Amino acid sequence: LSRDSGSDIVALGAIVPPAWNHALASARAEAAASALGGGGGGGGSSAAGGMARASKTFGGYDALVIGPPSVLDGSEAAELAVIVLHGLGATKEDFADLPRMLGGEQALAGRRLVYVLPQAPPSPLLGAAWWQINVAAFLAISTASPDSMAKMIREEPVGLSQCREKLQKLCAEVRAFAGGGSALPSRRLLLAGFSQGAMTAMDTALHMPPTEPPAGVVFLSGAPIVVEQWSARLQALKQAGEALPVLVTHGMADGTLPFACSGWVRDLLTANGADVKYVTHPGGHDLGGASVVRSLVSFVAARLADRA
Repeated sequence: LSRDSGSDIVALGAIVPPAWNHALASARAEAAASALGGGGGGGGSSAAGGMARASKTFGGYDALVIGPPSVLDGSEAAELAVIVLHGLGATKEDFADLPRMLGGEQALAGRRLVYVLPQAPPSPLLGAAWWQINVAAFLAISTASPDSMAKMIREEPVGLSQCREKLQKLCAEVRAFAGGGSALPSRRLLLAGFSQGAMTAMDTALHMPPTEPPAGVVFLSGAPIVVEQWSARLQALKQAGEALPVLVTHGMADGTLPFACSGWVRDLLTANGADVKYVTHPGGHDLGGASVVRSLVSFVAARLADRA
């Protein structure tokens, strides 16, 4: 399927890699220009030089793995494993520049972070999808009636339960791979995603055992799904004495998933005990600029500081 075909798919925005890659490039350039945390071009080159790439299969998903050679060859454990789920119709390569962009910042330079970028399976008309998404419903979300909205965010999408099972297996296999000979603790596993990948990352994190929560979730330009399930899982975490750290970001000019969606997610998470950082930017359905990069670096650095 051509990435330029299907007006509804193109309208969903997340499937146009050049736009996403441009967003990453713009954010990196703005971050460097602002000298965030003392990071700059030299730091980025050094971080890039210390990273290796490999192709692996986790949970039945093909994945690109980027990290220090000592972690990839199993001789050292990662300080943090970051699983990044791409958006609808996109590919795992869309996030391939993220490790270099973040690793060039002083707060993360030299840290043993391994990034795992799985590829969603092909989907008819959608290119690639983690689960079947109702494109028309999400496009009309800003004008949907309250009853339609309530139904959409409560019903479980087709394929989500199967995806959830596979991603739980992926998480377990990544922990085994990145642990340097033993399983990496769950609190050293960070889940991140963009658009449909954000929804999927959140759902995956919330379905981990409450006694083995992940380090946190990065929720980029997403929307709420299965809200009653999410609320129940968050309450289970709260009862276990856990407050899930979450970074939520969204562009105020997003014409794909309305800006209000991230506010609903923030409110749902906060009301059920999560520790939420909410960052907005003036862009659309993209990563955003230096303020978002700064927030990402700060969030990841905090997870390194409080890991068990």
